Amino acid sequence: MLNSTLVTLLSDVVVEPLVERWHAWAHLISPATAALNVPYRHLALMESFVAAPDVHAAACKTPSLRGGPFVDLPSSEVAAVTKLIQDTKADQTEQIQFGKALREAFRLIMKQADGFSIEQHYANLPDPVKGYIEMFYTLGGYPDLRVIEPMLYKSGLNNPGVQSAMIYRTKGDERPFAFSTPRLPRSDAYELHQPFSSDVYDFLARLRFEPKPLSEVMSRLGVKDEDLGLFKGFLQETSQTNPSYSRFAGQARWRYFGHACVLVEASDGTNVLVDPIVAYEADQNLKRFTLADLPERLDYVVLTHNHADHVLIETLLALRCKIDTVIVPVCGGGVADPSLKLMLESIGFKKVLELDSMASVASGALTITALPFLGEHGDLDIRSKAAWLVKTDADQILFAADSNNLEPIMYDKINSIFGDIDTLFLGMECLGAPFSWTYGPLLPVAVDRKKDQTRRLNGSDFARGIKVVESLGCKQVYIYAMGAEPWLQYVTSIDPSEDTPPVVNAKQLIARCKELGIPAELLFGSAEVSL
Repeated sequence: MLNSTLVTLLSDVVVEPLVERWHAWAHLISPATAALNVPYRHLALMESFVAAPDVHAAACKTPSLRGGPFVDLPSSEVAAVTKLIQDTKADQTEQIQFGKALREAFRLIMKQADGFSIEQHYANLPDPVKGYIEMFYTLGGYPDLRVIEPMLYKSGLNNPGVQSAMIYRTKGDERPFAFSTPRLPRSDAYELHQPFSSDVYDFLARLRFEPKPLSEVMSRLGVKDEDLGLFKGFLQETSQTNPSYSRFAGQARWRYFGHACVLVEASDGTNVLVDPIVAYEADQNLKRFTLADLPERLDYVVLTHNHADHVLIETLLALRCKIDTVIVPVCGGGVADPSLKLMLESIGFKKVLELDSMASVASGALTITALPFLGEHGDLDIRSKAAWLVKTDADQILFAADSNNLEPIMYDKINSIFGDIDTLFLGMECLGAPFSWTYGPLLPVAVDRKKDQTRRLNGSDFARGIKVVESLGCKQVYIYAMGAEPWLQYVTSIDPSEDTPPVVNAKQLIARCKELGIPAELLFGSAEVSL
């Protein structure tokens, strides 16, 4: 390749965002949750691995321990992990101190706040959290605290210096589990040391479809001479802009990209993308839509809730340059409920709109309304969750995501306000992990295991799901967000087998819908329907 040669990024190139070498997800960017995850998840996992690497290796080979707290690295990487522990303690000293102080503050008020005025306890707070938290009583008289999150983003606790990306070609869909295994440097990967707010990520995203001179690519990414050969392996020579996207002119449709990711396009071309998680090209038999199958402009992206399989930083950064507005549910302000708006703005998204339940936004032929969303969060006080009602032309489409129908009457009331739903997308991952799987590092004290097992991150089962269908007068039903696609396994670690409770319950719902004369289908891989 000559310097003037026009090149694009190969379609199977992964740009994996990292935070101190861990796969980036929202809780590693929001300062308070990041400060708790570093000492109580990352360091704990890595120190356990260094102490007993063979135990971790054996556990990673045991199907029943799938998705557990085990580092998926060979024992030969002990030295590399030891160095990462040292780097983490040096690079994130302030975060670690804050996380430990925040846990101490929780324990202090849990032990000492006894219903009398809480103001006396401010003097006893650990120094790192002073000025950043507010203590209070719930109406039921229980002590609690919240962080003043906007201030944290203006402090050293917001540390974009530990953000980077690893660029490599995928050899399939398999990756080590994101929550248990750090991404160590590898000979076939290029390290991009830039914070997520940098427009270099937009440059890389456009490079998938817009040819650029090789010299500009190397200069823009700061590729050194010794890495030139490696990076050339991620590129192909071409002078053609090569998007494969096509839209049915004047005809509304939706496209399923896998898991909870659905693109809805109105007849006038206005569009909305729900929970973006998009696969890369891979030599697999399973048909898939990729980044090339999205429009050049995304009018709206909506996020249902702040879990890593619905807010995927990797895909969001790949789409940032074409997104006009991101719509998110409001947050509750608790430590376990950080602001999606603040998080996204901190990594370079310019237009982020918060909607509370029953609020709407409209553009062209699309109207998007946030609806209540119960369950899926282990009974924690979390408000940053919404089901999205998308009205396009004459159709009403509801994306209920992982909503667990804990209160069926709610959907009767929604029907009385909005009328029958034409198309329901319902998540039925009804098994769900115990809530400590996601929220464990945030807890001030360990939760009783028996209680933990009852408070699961689960969606509706058959009995609850069919009540949603009946209450909303649904005309057709699609079960989605099951985490079964192979390109999701590194985030969900869900067993996709046919005999698992989620699949069994989904098939029961489909059979019952068909008895009622309602078309129903379990989505997997990809799908497309004209409206």
